[in-house]
Amino acid sequence: MGDMVSMECNYVNPPGQKWYVIQWKRRNNGTEPETLVTLQNNFLSEDTKPLGASWNNDLEPSFRNRARTNIRQDENDLKFNLEIYDFNCGDRGLYSCEMIGDNSASSQTRLVLKAKPEKPVINNDVIIVDENSTCELECEVLAGLPPVRLTWLISTPGSSKFEVIENLPEQIVKEGTDCRPKVIQHVQLLVTQENSGSMFRCQVDNGMSDVMTEELYDVVQVKIPDPIVPSSPAYTLSCTGNECLSDGPVQGDVKNSARSLLGSSLPSFICMLICILL
Repeated sequence: MGDMVSMECNYVNPPGQKWYVIQWKRRNNGTEPETLVTLQNNFLSEDTKPLGASWNNDLEPSFRNRARTNIRQDENDLKFNLEIYDFNCGDRGLYSCEMIGDNSASSQTRLVLKAKPEKPVINNDVIIVDENSTCELECEVLAGLPPVRLTWLISTPGSSKFEVIENLPEQIVKEGTDCRPKVIQHVQLLVTQENSGSMFRCQVDNGMSDVMTEELYDVVQVKIPDPIVPSSPAYTLSCTGNECLSDGPVQGDVKNSARSLLGSSLPSFICMLICILL
């Protein structure tokens, strides 16, 4: 998609025979053929070259502005090629080059669209669920043409290796923003203490040999909530004379400790006072 496509129509004129008209036509999705462009022979005049190509005036401007002809002629050979630039979804179909003359001939070319997938998307980076609860993960991708498949892989805590998750449900295919479909793949899991913190990767199936899929993935971590650790309460201690009071549950212990401290230090203080007076 987005490339230039060139379709060749080569005619070798047999001696003594004439061609009158050569046309490019298109059939799309089984519809009636639509004439795109016509080349008319100039054999009735002295000029041996064909007339210029005339386009169908009813063509969609979006197609006409991207289409060109490439005409080359020598003594017996004629090339009437059709070129389409910025190839897109609406250009798909069966193209035919048809010659009408003393003998008629035609050749056909079927154009299909091929597009690379984009990077898969998971809407979260981290998902937290209750222990022993089930969780469903969803991954979607603009899948390209032909559509790719998605696969889920898991890496458990302590492991650096991702392993494929088997028996996934059937993927869902929806209409995308253009002719490329959107593919959605789910996976269901039970989150336990053992697998909490596992990394899950959704990636494009690497079965597409002509597409580099190493970077076409997204990851999410699934875990249970962290345990709640109660914080230590802050207590206020106030002392008046022999009494020390706390507003916490250990008030009695603090009061007894304060009394013991004052009782043990009082005799020493009296002894020191007597020595000073003597």
